[in-house]
Amino acid sequence: MKNNNITKTVLAVSVASALLINQSYAEEINQLDANAKAIEVIEVRGGQRVKTLREVPASVSVISGDSLKQMKINKLGDISQSLPNVSISENALQDTISIRGVNSDLQAGGEQSVGIFVDGVYHGRGVQSRFSFMDVDAIEVLRGPQGSLFGKNTIGGVLSILPSQPTENFEAKLTAAYEFEYEQTDYSGYLSGALNESASLTGRLAFQTSESKEGWVENIATSKTMPIKEDDAVRGVLNWQVNEQFKINIRTEQGEFENNGASYENVFLDDAFPMTAIARSLGSEDEIDGKNVISNGNYPGLGRNGEDSAYFMKADYNETAVKADYKIAQGTISAVIAQSKYDFVRTTDADLGPLPLMQFTETEDYSQDSAEIRFVSKDNDDFEYVFGAYWQNSELLTDGVTDVATAPGTPVASLLPIPLEHAVTTRRNGLDQETETLAVFAQVSFGFYEDFKLELAGRYSQEEKTARQFVEMYGGAGDGAKSGLPLTNPVELFIWSQALLDATPHDEDLKREEDLFSPSISLSWQQSDTANYYASVSKGFKGGGFNAIAMTPNHDEIEYENEEAISAEIGGKFEFFDGALMLNTALFTVDYDDMQTTLFTGGTTFVVDNAAKATSTGLEAEMRWVINDNFLLDFNLGYIDFEFDEYTNAGCTALQLRESGLSGAACAAAGGNDLSGRTTQDAPELTMSASLQHEFTFGDFEVMSRLDLNYTDEYYATADLDPMTKQDAFTLVNFSTSLAPLDGNWKADLILKNVTDEEYYYYASDVPLFSGSHFANIGAPSTVTVQFSYLFE
Repeated sequence: MKNNNITKTVLAVSVASALLINQSYAEEINQLDANAKAIEVIEVRGGQRVKTLREVPASVSVISGDSLKQMKINKLGDISQSLPNVSISENALQDTISIRGVNSDLQAGGEQSVGIFVDGVYHGRGVQSRFSFMDVDAIEVLRGPQGSLFGKNTIGGVLSILPSQPTENFEAKLTAAYEFEYEQTDYSGYLSGALNESASLTGRLAFQTSESKEGWVENIATSKTMPIKEDDAVRGVLNWQVNEQFKINIRTEQGEFENNGASYENVFLDDAFPMTAIARSLGSEDEIDGKNVISNGNYPGLGRNGEDSAYFMKADYNETAVKADYKIAQGTISAVIAQSKYDFVRTTDADLGPLPLMQFTETEDYSQDSAEIRFVSKDNDDFEYVFGAYWQNSELLTDGVTDVATAPGTPVASLLPIPLEHAVTTRRNGLDQETETLAVFAQVSFGFYEDFKLELAGRYSQEEKTARQFVEMYGGAGDGAKSGLPLTNPVELFIWSQALLDATPHDEDLKREEDLFSPSISLSWQQSDTANYYASVSKGFKGGGFNAIAMTPNHDEIEYENEEAISAEIGGKFEFFDGALMLNTALFTVDYDDMQTTLFTGGTTFVVDNAAKATSTGLEAEMRWVINDNFLLDFNLGYIDFEFDEYTNAGCTALQLRESGLSGAACAAAGGNDLSGRTTQDAPELTMSASLQHEFTFGDFEVMSRLDLNYTDEYYATADLDPMTKQDAFTLVNFSTSLAPLDGNWKADLILKNVTDEEYYYYASDVPLFSGSHFANIGAPSTVTVQFSYLFE
């Protein structure tokens, strides 16, 4: 039930801040403390033109590289804890990024709802957010549809990662960290400076490596803990200032990561289901206890290369980008050419239990070539403009294999009334897809009446996708191999196709084209030197596509259309106490149409459809206050009221499936789980974070401490809103303190995360074949890390 008092209070505070503050009041407050220390000007650099945070007519959050290092944040999931209305969670297939309640598709053929850009290069695949980001200068989050300048698949917003750039003066830094509980070691560093006497050529080389020995979930079936992770990456950046007008930047990076095991627990058992008793007898429990029982017992054909592993993933990536800027009298001509590639293999015990039942192995190979050219006029308060063109070609090959143990005496063979042909029966599905995108974009800004600025922007894009989507059924050769003998028994083939694996063998050639236009308009009013207001309207799209795990030749199941959103936003950005306090507020509403939904059938597959309409309304407020020379306070607040206006055929919960007696797809089609008028997955109504930073000198040393409190309201961890998987509200407490000599180059840090050892989960789903049981991804418990850094100059 919604807390109406909280809602009314939050809305009142926001409206008062955004709409009722006037110039005289701001000037009066500024006179209260003329000696206050001012906040440094924050720039937003991820867009087409560098602007200060106050100048951007949108809700934007900027996290500096120093803050990331101080709290030892080295993955995207950790960032979201302090960002209003942003949720990043790791699930069974990929990382899901949600902004203002809208998130991305789970299946490999799906597009992003939140665009990720690394130094201006688009990362269009959700799994790319798993790759480590090292030596980061800043991370920027722009909320709401950003299609006019960033392109499609930014319907929720944009997350821009800005790597650190070379310096003219020589410097090098080495950092080593050790986490005690899980024996994790981290090493990182960089080397930067001029490469010639004139310093026209500068370079930077950065690296990061991480390895953990233990995990926080014990798999009592194998006597191992999980997850255990390894991560290695290196990046090189060259800057060449050819002359006063011409500059070239070259960035290349590569890396790999390996995860062995995942933080799954089988929980939320419903005793109304017959399979629950079996799950309990095999070790599953209702509560989170840091233990699990997942094993395939080294059964031939199940596991990773014959190894008994609950989960394994290994990925490699590389990316190279060349940027060139040429200044002329009217502005700057910029071009970016980039190539990005990755491949991975991922396998998981798909039944998530101790019996040798089912293993899922997936490979994905992706390559992307892109080029952009744009012209950015000189900064001018009266008239500015940007125009350009963008091209991208990408190739995706994904291959999924579901192996089922079917030898005589196995649980599956014992339940079926006919003899089975093979010791392992396999379903293989895949998508071989090529996408080509061409777009043109423009933005013009007009200044009038001295204090007003009008911005008009638009982007027109054409996209063509061609693909081959297929499903095969055969007898597996063993150890997860993707070859074997086809099923010949028609009765057995019918049973597997219709009853067990929801699969009808097929091989389909596909093609689709899209023409999209994404406009935006904003009006800014600089009321005074300390108060700025804005209003904006924008339209964005999330591309349509092909379902990589469609199990029938029905094109209505294979293909789905684009999703669109129209957003309206008003906000205000203010300064008080002579710039010592900054307050940014925004009120928004977003209407989603033809919303893409992913339906879990309750068995072993997903169905994607344009099944919903929704509205997301809420606010964001961010405050930074330099209280004095010793104290800095950050406070962030987000409120979302997300509601499906129409969603009559959502995926059914396990209880609804049991009561209806229908399959997952049939139950949804019959309206067994009508979510109209309800919220969505990963959309806590209220999120708040507060950070207090304290600095002081102690003799010849400087001590800096930071306390973070991050509150997340209750939310559903499953798309079907199963009440058994609702995560209660929780607060994460993090603390760090550092010691450094005033005239020295070293620093020692003590970093404590989840100080109160809060138990929480961020993704949950039904356990395949064990109806009534669920599994959840458990957040990391309390950790203690020591870190030491040394700067060479």
